[in-house]
Amino acid sequence: MESRSRGVEDRAYRFGEYRLLPARQLLLHGDDPVRIGSRAFDLLRLLVERQGELLSKAELIRFAWPDTFVHGDNLKVNIAALRRALAQAGTDVPFIATIPGRGYRFVATVQVEGATTPDDAPARFPAPGDGLPGPSSVIGREDDIAQIADALDGRRFLTIVGPAGVGKTTTAVAAARRAAECYPDGICFIDLAAIGDPQLVAAAVACGIGLGDNPKDILVGIVNALRGRRKLLIFDNCEHVLTAASVVAEHIRAAVPDIAILATSREPLRTRNETLHRLPPLPCPAKDDGIDRERAMTFPAVALFAARAGEAAGFRMSDADAPVVASICRRLDGIPLAIELAAPRLLSCDAATLLGLLERNFELLSYGPPHAPIRQQTLLATLDWSYRLLSDDEAAMLRLLAVFAGTFTLEDAVGVGRHLEHSPDAVAGWIEGLAGKSLLSSGFAEGGLQYRLLDATRSYAAERLRGAREHRHASAAHAAWLLGLFEQAEVEWQWRIREEWTAAYGRRANDLRKAIDWAFGEDGDARLGIGLTAAAIPLWDELSSVEESGRHVRRTLRSPALAECAPALQMRLATAHAWSLTYTERFDPEAEAAWQESLRLAELTGDADYRLRALWGLAILQCYCGRHRQALASLRQFEALAEREDDRSAAPAGERLRVITEFYLGDVRGAHEELKRLVRRHDTHARRSRVARFQIDSYVGIKTSLSLAEWVCGLPEQAVVTAQAALDAATTIGHVVSQSNVLVLAVLPIDLWTGRIAAAERHLTALAANLDQPDIALWGPAARFFEGMIRHERGDAGGLDQVRTVLAELAAANLLVRLPNCFAMLAAAALQHDRMDIARESIAAALDHLERQEEFWCQPEVLRVRGLVQWRDGDTEEAERTLLRAAQLAGESGAYSFELRAALSLAECWTAGGRPAAALALLDPICRRFDEAGESRDIVQARQLLARLHMPAGQARTPAASRGRDEISEARRPRRRRGHPTPAS
Repeated sequence: MESRSRGVEDRAYRFGEYRLLPARQLLLHGDDPVRIGSRAFDLLRLLVERQGELLSKAELIRFAWPDTFVHGDNLKVNIAALRRALAQAGTDVPFIATIPGRGYRFVATVQVEGATTPDDAPARFPAPGDGLPGPSSVIGREDDIAQIADALDGRRFLTIVGPAGVGKTTTAVAAARRAAECYPDGICFIDLAAIGDPQLVAAAVACGIGLGDNPKDILVGIVNALRGRRKLLIFDNCEHVLTAASVVAEHIRAAVPDIAILATSREPLRTRNETLHRLPPLPCPAKDDGIDRERAMTFPAVALFAARAGEAAGFRMSDADAPVVASICRRLDGIPLAIELAAPRLLSCDAATLLGLLERNFELLSYGPPHAPIRQQTLLATLDWSYRLLSDDEAAMLRLLAVFAGTFTLEDAVGVGRHLEHSPDAVAGWIEGLAGKSLLSSGFAEGGLQYRLLDATRSYAAERLRGAREHRHASAAHAAWLLGLFEQAEVEWQWRIREEWTAAYGRRANDLRKAIDWAFGEDGDARLGIGLTAAAIPLWDELSSVEESGRHVRRTLRSPALAECAPALQMRLATAHAWSLTYTERFDPEAEAAWQESLRLAELTGDADYRLRALWGLAILQCYCGRHRQALASLRQFEALAEREDDRSAAPAGERLRVITEFYLGDVRGAHEELKRLVRRHDTHARRSRVARFQIDSYVGIKTSLSLAEWVCGLPEQAVVTAQAALDAATTIGHVVSQSNVLVLAVLPIDLWTGRIAAAERHLTALAANLDQPDIALWGPAARFFEGMIRHERGDAGGLDQVRTVLAELAAANLLVRLPNCFAMLAAAALQHDRMDIARESIAAALDHLERQEEFWCQPEVLRVRGLVQWRDGDTEEAERTLLRAAQLAGESGAYSFELRAALSLAECWTAGGRPAAALALLDPICRRFDEAGESRDIVQARQLLARLHMPAGQARTPAASRGRDEISEARRPRRRRGHPTPAS
């Protein structure tokens, strides 16, 4: 039975020059694999297995899409793809017949046989590239491909220059594939045709290498990402952004010599290290009425024409055709794109008629602008000729498709067409017609069939769109379609998995920018632009594109049309504006006013969701400004509203921020316990929360706050683990703002407090990479602060001045949260470098901000450093009282890490002053609270001191040590000064 089943499964079907092997998902043309999509393959299999039968559309759809509802247009598109794939046989006999209104039938003769194939068939599948366009047959460029591949190895920067449509991209991709072994880190294909603004060139390169969106200093980010790599970058279609492409390419080559760049352009980039490879048109036969087929086929232009005409129209050139085809190729100047556009026309006319059409149409060349190069006129003429052969509806569709910024699907085209009252069936038919006439390129990507206008075709279609005075209507339809799409996206955002949602809508970013720019342009629709901006805010938030969101929102706020918009729309824009102001390096009154306006509009419209967002944003701002009591009041309103609305997804964010605010106000032990309960209580809801609502992932936020509390409460090793878990979660979701928050607020401070300096350096590098994006300028000073502290840890006293400058900037910018502790860190560092001026100044600032901001969580640490400064100044009695007070406050609040530090500092002072027994009695019981295997710097230093006192932690007490404990009460009383040896700070 098993053998019988395997035999049925291993059947092969032969029809014409094709063999279908279902078990191996393989279609062969001769011995060559034919690339078709999985759905198209399923359709072909059913048609072939039931050869001669009429299969209804419904039956075919059920077979190819068994568990999915799809529109009938998907079937049409895949049948069209099958017909194109089966055109390689070069025959006029169709394989698939359409029975109008009923379905399809496979009409060719089918032979069933065994599935044995040539041994080398599997190896002939093309290897996948790193974002390279799919391989296609290349005719007449073998020498160019070899020369370019060889030249890249030595010169490292090469530009393929030639006229439009000459095959620069095809040749570049083929050369890159040939040279792939020289680039172990891969090949990146960067299509610059998708952008129209030269300022976006660097962003396109960053996206192409996987760096991300909207970097602040893109070139620095690109260089950092490429350093140490051996890659090949293909800059495709540079001519419309020539200067910008030149600058980016030159910068990369100068900074990263191991990177090779292969560019394509109609003009040289004119950089210092550029090597040019001029790609001429394909050679054509000279005028010779007597040329025969065999000789004509030795010319690449004729060979290309014959191949493409055979694929599209079943054309087989005869000796009689050869002179005519040679004339056609000459008329087309050997431009491959023009040839590929012209060849399919033989489907509707013979070669002589086609030549006549071209000769009459080419008369317009004599009226072209005298300064335009002939290559542009030739391609324009070819495109114009192809355009004139379209039906009126197809021509209108081609013009309409020019509104897309890059690739699009059939559903996208149907969506735009619907706003112009085109039916889905009509749009599908026109798309199929344009694809069949080679005016649309197509390919499978992201699980479906996608279309794209070639850059020259898009430019031509856009010019025709303007000439027909349809530009405004088409652009309005494009923008209206996007508005509907992103309004639906906001609904899906409530329930769809974040990664799926971002992937589905993130690819629309270029279309979004194009539509918004049009809407606010001269012939645009500002109200449509305002609505589209508001609808796109969740996407920008999920992508951490706060700066881009803010830039577009500010434009809407300046528009007179905003006054005509509904308050709910104004509310959404006001909230986005407030967030953009919150993520700046300075907190001016404008930011608080923006949040108050957002809250006013939310209350006016009765929108509880946006009231929560406004209260949250206002509390964040108040917290950052050191106004923790005000933040607490805002958060209590937030929690009360969330409870009334039974909004469980908002609860973790509000509770977490309220608890950490109470922590800052001094409730260290209580906050630690509540954060632990918060993790257990809200883990599920926090993990499913959406970033766009409160700008930070709730799970990451809770873990960030918990790690800080763990370190302060004497659990340094656990704090490291929790902080790393928060960082890993932020990295996994790819949200740069959340990742930067956890680095600044947890990971880097804990690295410094525990003495993990190498880890701090790695994490600072990650933060610096994030700061290349303009969306989190808020943490720029923080990065410089940590950089200065790491310099200090490495023995560089210059780090002190850097930190001093940064803290002054933070105070001036009103970014005050944790500033008392930062000043204390600077003062302690200054003591180690004997910079008493900085130490005194900094500890005074720490005390001042501590009292004004009520940040009592770090009061023990501020007092500890104050005591050390007093000791160094010779006031040992007051220093002892201050250090004892620090240890007492820390112990009472549960801040055991600060207690250990205070006890260690006092023990060192006593040891240096000749009172080792008192030092031992003070330090030993406190040290016992900590994990014996812990490697945190404070614990290691405490054990080392205990070892010097001949009493390691955990060892049995000696009578002398017991007597030393009794000295603590005496030590709490002032003592005469007996010198002031220097303890460690």
